[in-house]
Amino acid sequence: MGRTYRTIGINLKAMPLGESDRLLSVFSRDRGLLKLVAPHSRGARSRLGGRVDLFVVNDLFISAGRSLDRILQAETVATYQGLNNHLTTLTAAQYLGEVVLYQIHPQQPQPDLFNWLCATLDQLQGASSRAALALLVRGLCGILRLGGIAPEWYQCHESGCKIAVPTADTDWRLGFSFASGGVFTIRADHPVGNGSFAGAGGDRQLTASEVRLGQWLALPTTQFLARDEFLAQAEAYPLSVWLSLERVLRQYLQFHLEQALRVPPLLDSCFSPVAVSQP
Repeated sequence: MGRTYRTIGINLKAMPLGESDRLLSVFSRDRGLLKLVAPHSRGARSRLGGRVDLFVVNDLFISAGRSLDRILQAETVATYQGLNNHLTTLTAAQYLGEVVLYQIHPQQPQPDLFNWLCATLDQLQGASSRAALALLVRGLCGILRLGGIAPEWYQCHESGCKIAVPTADTDWRLGFSFASGGVFTIRADHPVGNGSFAGAGGDRQLTASEVRLGQWLALPTTQFLARDEFLAQAEAYPLSVWLSLERVLRQYLQFHLEQALRVPPLLDSCFSPVAVSQP
Protein backbone atom coordinates (compact mmCIF):
# COMPACT_ATOMS: atom_id res chain seq x y z
CA MET A 1 0.00 0.00 0.00
CA GLY A 2 1.21 3.50 -0.76
CA ARG A 3 1.63 6.29 1.75
CA THR A 4 -1.33 6.81 4.06
CA TYR A 5 -2.16 9.36 6.72
CA ARG A 6 -4.93 10.38 9.13
CA THR A 7 -6.44 13.76 9.82
CA ILE A 8 -9.55 15.42 11.26
CA GLY A 9 -11.43 17.48 8.68
CA ILE A 10 -14.76 19.13 7.93
CA ASN A 11 -16.45 18.85 4.52
CA LEU A 12 -16.98 22.30 2.99
CA LYS A 13 -17.72 21.51 -0.66
CA ALA A 14 -18.65 18.48 -2.75
CA MET A 15 -19.03 17.86 -6.46
CA PRO A 16 -19.59 14.76 -8.64
CA LEU A 17 -16.52 13.01 -9.97
CA GLY A 18 -16.80 10.32 -12.62
CA GLU A 19 -19.74 7.93 -12.49
CA SER A 20 -19.96 7.25 -8.76
CA ASP A 21 -17.34 9.26 -6.87
CA ARG A 22 -17.37 12.66 -5.19
CA LEU A 23 -14.61 15.24 -4.99
CA LEU A 24 -14.62 16.79 -1.52
CA SER A 25 -13.02 20.05 -0.40
CA VAL A 26 -12.10 19.29 3.20
CA PHE A 27 -10.71 21.71 5.76
CA SER A 28 -8.24 19.67 7.78
CA ARG A 29 -7.30 20.97 11.19
CA ASP A 30 -3.62 20.10 10.75
CA ARG A 31 -3.24 20.02 6.95
CA GLY A 32 -5.30 22.94 5.66
CA LEU A 33 -7.23 22.47 2.43
CA LEU A 34 -7.50 18.92 1.09
CA LYS A 35 -9.04 17.84 -2.21
CA LEU A 36 -10.14 14.25 -1.61
CA VAL A 37 -11.85 11.61 -3.69
CA ALA A 38 -14.68 9.86 -1.85
CA PRO A 39 -14.91 6.64 -3.90
CA HIS A 40 -18.34 5.22 -4.77
CA SER A 41 -19.95 7.73 -2.40
CA ARG A 42 -22.84 8.58 -4.73
CA GLY A 43 -24.31 5.10 -4.62
CA ALA A 44 -27.21 4.16 -2.35
CA ARG A 45 -25.07 1.47 -0.71
CA SER A 46 -21.99 3.63 -0.20
CA ARG A 47 -20.00 2.63 2.87
CA LEU A 48 -19.22 6.32 3.43
CA GLY A 49 -22.92 7.21 3.66
CA GLY A 50 -23.64 10.56 5.33
CA ARG A 51 -19.96 11.03 6.18
CA VAL A 52 -19.55 12.90 2.88
CA ASP A 53 -22.34 15.41 3.63
CA LEU A 54 -21.49 19.08 4.06
CA PHE A 55 -20.38 20.27 7.50
CA VAL A 56 -19.67 16.78 8.77
CA VAL A 57 -16.42 16.47 10.74
CA ASN A 58 -14.64 13.15 10.16
CA ASP A 59 -11.58 11.34 11.39
CA LEU A 60 -10.19 10.41 7.97
CA PHE A 61 -7.82 7.64 6.90
CA ILE A 62 -6.45 8.66 3.52
CA SER A 63 -4.32 7.16 0.80
CA ALA A 64 -2.03 9.61 -0.97
CA GLY A 65 -2.25 9.57 -4.77
CA ARG A 66 -0.30 11.10 -7.62
CA SER A 67 -2.87 13.83 -8.28
CA LEU A 68 -5.67 13.30 -5.78
CA ASP A 69 -5.73 11.57 -2.41
CA ARG A 70 -8.50 9.07 -1.67
CA ILE A 71 -10.54 8.45 1.45
CA LEU A 72 -10.10 4.88 2.68
CA GLN A 73 -12.07 5.19 5.91
CA ALA A 74 -14.06 7.89 7.66
CA GLU A 75 -15.40 7.96 11.21
CA THR A 76 -17.73 10.82 12.08
CA VAL A 77 -16.57 13.05 14.91
CA ALA A 78 -19.30 15.72 14.79
CA THR A 79 -22.31 16.70 12.73
CA TYR A 80 -24.37 19.89 12.71
CA GLN A 81 -27.73 18.48 11.68
CA GLY A 82 -29.57 21.38 13.32
CA LEU A 83 -28.37 23.64 10.51
CA ASN A 84 -30.86 21.97 8.15
CA ASN A 85 -33.90 22.90 10.24
CA HIS A 86 -34.07 26.48 8.97
CA LEU A 87 -33.14 28.09 5.66
CA THR A 88 -31.39 30.98 7.38
CA THR A 89 -29.10 28.81 9.50
CA LEU A 90 -28.22 26.63 6.50
CA THR A 91 -27.51 29.70 4.37
CA ALA A 92 -25.39 31.24 7.14
CA ALA A 93 -23.38 28.01 7.40
CA GLN A 94 -22.83 27.88 3.65
CA TYR A 95 -21.81 31.57 3.71
CA LEU A 96 -19.18 30.88 6.37
CA GLY A 97 -18.00 27.79 4.54
CA GLU A 98 -17.52 29.68 1.30
CA VAL A 99 -15.52 32.45 3.00
CA VAL A 100 -13.35 29.95 4.88
CA LEU A 101 -12.56 28.11 1.64
CA TYR A 102 -10.91 31.30 0.41
CA GLN A 103 -8.89 31.61 3.61
CA ILE A 104 -7.32 28.15 3.75
CA HIS A 105 -4.42 26.75 1.75
CA PRO A 106 -2.98 23.27 1.16
CA GLN A 107 -0.52 22.00 3.77
CA GLN A 108 -1.06 25.06 5.99
CA PRO A 109 -2.42 24.15 9.44
CA GLN A 110 -4.94 26.70 10.75
CA PRO A 111 -6.30 25.13 13.94
CA ASP A 112 -7.68 28.41 15.32
CA LEU A 113 -9.75 28.99 12.18
CA PHE A 114 -10.89 25.35 12.19
CA ASN A 115 -12.02 25.61 15.81
CA TRP A 116 -13.70 28.98 15.19
CA LEU A 117 -15.69 27.63 12.24
CA CYS A 118 -16.82 24.51 14.08
CA ALA A 119 -17.82 26.52 17.17
CA THR A 120 -19.84 28.97 15.06
CA LEU A 121 -21.60 26.16 13.18
CA ASP A 122 -22.50 24.56 16.51
CA GLN A 123 -23.94 27.86 17.79
CA LEU A 124 -26.00 28.31 14.63
CA GLN A 125 -27.93 25.09 15.22
CA GLY A 126 -31.51 25.80 16.16
CA ALA A 127 -31.06 29.58 16.02
CA SER A 128 -33.84 31.91 14.93
CA SER A 129 -33.33 34.00 11.79
CA ARG A 130 -32.30 37.06 13.79
CA ALA A 131 -29.96 35.06 16.01
CA ALA A 132 -28.46 33.32 12.98
CA LEU A 133 -27.70 36.68 11.39
CA ALA A 134 -25.96 37.94 14.53
CA LEU A 135 -23.93 34.72 14.87
CA LEU A 136 -23.03 34.88 11.19
CA VAL A 137 -21.74 38.45 11.47
CA ARG A 138 -19.74 37.57 14.58
CA GLY A 139 -18.40 34.55 12.70
CA LEU A 140 -17.31 36.72 9.78
CA CYS A 141 -15.57 39.13 12.16
CA GLY A 142 -13.67 36.21 13.65
CA ILE A 143 -12.60 34.94 10.22
CA LEU A 144 -11.34 38.42 9.30
CA ARG A 145 -9.49 38.65 12.63
CA LEU A 146 -7.82 35.27 12.17
CA GLY A 147 -6.98 36.17 8.58
CA GLY A 148 -5.24 39.36 9.70
CA ILE A 149 -7.57 41.69 7.80
CA ALA A 150 -10.05 42.72 10.49
CA PRO A 151 -11.21 46.33 9.98
CA GLU A 152 -10.08 49.06 12.38
CA TRP A 153 -13.16 50.51 14.10
CA TYR A 154 -11.75 52.64 16.90
CA GLN A 155 -9.51 55.18 15.21
CA CYS A 156 -9.36 57.05 11.92
CA HIS A 157 -6.98 55.24 9.60
CA GLU A 158 -5.92 58.57 8.06
CA SER A 159 -5.29 60.74 11.14
CA GLY A 160 -4.97 58.12 13.88
CA CYS A 161 -7.50 60.03 15.98
CA LYS A 162 -9.85 58.08 18.24
CA ILE A 163 -13.39 57.81 16.92
CA ALA A 164 -16.07 59.21 19.26
CA VAL A 165 -19.46 57.81 18.24
CA PRO A 166 -22.56 59.79 19.32
CA THR A 167 -24.83 57.93 21.73
CA ALA A 168 -27.96 58.62 19.68
CA ASP A 169 -28.66 58.02 16.01
CA THR A 170 -28.17 61.32 14.22
CA ASP A 171 -27.07 62.53 10.81
CA TRP A 172 -23.49 61.78 11.91
CA ARG A 173 -21.61 59.66 9.39
CA LEU A 174 -18.21 58.02 9.22
CA GLY A 175 -16.34 56.79 6.18
CA PHE A 176 -15.27 53.17 5.76
CA SER A 177 -12.47 52.27 3.38
CA PHE A 178 -12.30 48.75 1.96
CA ALA A 179 -8.80 49.40 0.61
CA SER A 180 -7.37 50.73 3.89
CA GLY A 181 -9.43 48.43 6.09
CA GLY A 182 -10.89 50.89 8.51
CA VAL A 183 -13.00 53.91 9.33
CA PHE A 184 -12.10 57.52 8.65
CA THR A 185 -13.53 60.97 9.29
CA ILE A 186 -15.32 62.33 6.25
CA ARG A 187 -13.94 65.61 4.95
CA ALA A 188 -15.76 67.98 2.65
CA ASP A 189 -13.25 67.24 -0.13
CA HIS A 190 -13.50 63.46 0.30
CA PRO A 191 -16.65 62.21 -1.48
CA VAL A 192 -17.88 58.90 -0.10
CA GLY A 193 -20.56 56.77 -1.69
CA ASN A 194 -23.19 54.50 -0.19
CA GLY A 195 -23.20 51.85 -2.89
CA SER A 196 -21.11 48.75 -3.34
CA PHE A 197 -17.47 49.56 -4.10
CA ALA A 198 -18.18 53.28 -4.29
CA GLY A 199 -15.07 55.35 -4.88
CA ALA A 200 -11.60 54.23 -5.88
CA GLY A 201 -10.92 52.61 -2.50
CA GLY A 202 -14.35 51.06 -2.11
CA ASP A 203 -15.35 53.78 0.34
CA ARG A 204 -18.84 54.07 1.80
CA GLN A 205 -20.64 55.80 4.63
CA LEU A 206 -21.59 54.25 7.96
CA THR A 207 -24.17 55.43 10.48
CA ALA A 208 -23.53 55.80 14.18
CA SER A 209 -25.39 52.54 14.87
CA GLU A 210 -23.32 50.61 12.33
CA VAL A 211 -20.06 51.92 13.80
CA ARG A 212 -21.16 51.13 17.36
CA LEU A 213 -22.02 47.58 16.33
CA GLY A 214 -18.71 47.19 14.50
CA GLN A 215 -16.83 48.41 17.57
CA TRP A 216 -18.75 46.07 19.87
CA LEU A 217 -18.04 43.06 17.65
CA ALA A 218 -14.35 43.94 17.47
CA LEU A 219 -13.95 43.61 21.24
CA PRO A 220 -12.18 40.38 22.28
CA THR A 221 -14.74 39.97 25.06
CA THR A 222 -17.58 40.06 22.53
CA GLN A 223 -15.87 37.61 20.18
CA PHE A 224 -15.79 34.96 22.90
CA LEU A 225 -19.04 35.58 24.76
CA ALA A 226 -21.10 32.45 25.38
CA ARG A 227 -23.86 32.02 22.81
CA ASP A 228 -26.82 32.97 25.00
CA GLU A 229 -25.08 35.98 26.53
CA PHE A 230 -23.96 37.18 23.11
CA LEU A 231 -27.46 36.89 21.66
CA ALA A 232 -28.97 38.68 24.67
CA GLN A 233 -26.62 41.64 24.19
CA ALA A 234 -27.09 41.54 20.41
CA GLU A 235 -30.77 42.43 20.93
CA ALA A 236 -29.66 46.01 21.67
CA TYR A 237 -29.01 46.51 17.95
CA PRO A 238 -31.95 46.61 15.49
CA LEU A 239 -32.23 43.95 12.80
CA SER A 240 -31.74 46.58 10.11
CA VAL A 241 -28.32 47.46 11.56
CA TRP A 242 -27.24 43.81 11.57
CA LEU A 243 -28.35 43.48 7.95
CA SER A 244 -26.51 46.64 6.97
CA LEU A 245 -23.27 45.62 8.69
CA GLU A 246 -23.40 42.18 7.08
CA ARG A 247 -23.59 43.90 3.70
CA VAL A 248 -20.58 46.08 4.59
CA LEU A 249 -18.54 43.02 5.60
CA ARG A 250 -19.68 41.20 2.46
CA GLN A 251 -18.47 44.04 0.26
CA TYR A 252 -15.25 44.28 2.26
CA LEU A 253 -14.57 40.57 1.76
CA GLN A 254 -15.33 40.73 -1.95
CA PHE A 255 -13.04 43.72 -2.32
CA HIS A 256 -10.14 41.82 -0.78
CA LEU A 257 -10.94 38.54 -2.54
CA GLU A 258 -11.35 40.43 -5.83
CA GLN A 259 -14.42 38.38 -6.73
CA ALA A 260 -18.08 38.09 -5.86
CA LEU A 261 -19.19 35.57 -3.27
CA ARG A 262 -21.84 33.11 -4.44
CA VAL A 263 -23.79 32.32 -1.26
CA PRO A 264 -24.33 35.71 0.46
CA PRO A 265 -27.02 36.95 -1.98
CA LEU A 266 -29.16 34.00 -0.84
CA LEU A 267 -29.17 35.56 2.62
CA ASP A 268 -31.07 38.56 1.28
CA SER A 269 -34.07 36.40 0.38
CA CYS A 270 -34.14 35.03 3.93
CA PHE A 271 -34.91 38.51 5.25
CA SER A 272 -36.98 39.93 2.41
CA PRO A 273 -38.92 42.25 2.51
CA VAL A 274 -37.31 43.70 5.65
CA ALA A 275 -33.79 43.60 4.21
CA VAL A 276 -31.99 46.92 4.02
CA SER A 277 -32.36 48.41 0.54
CA GLN A 278 -28.90 48.81 -0.97
CA PRO A 279 -27.74 48.48 -4.57
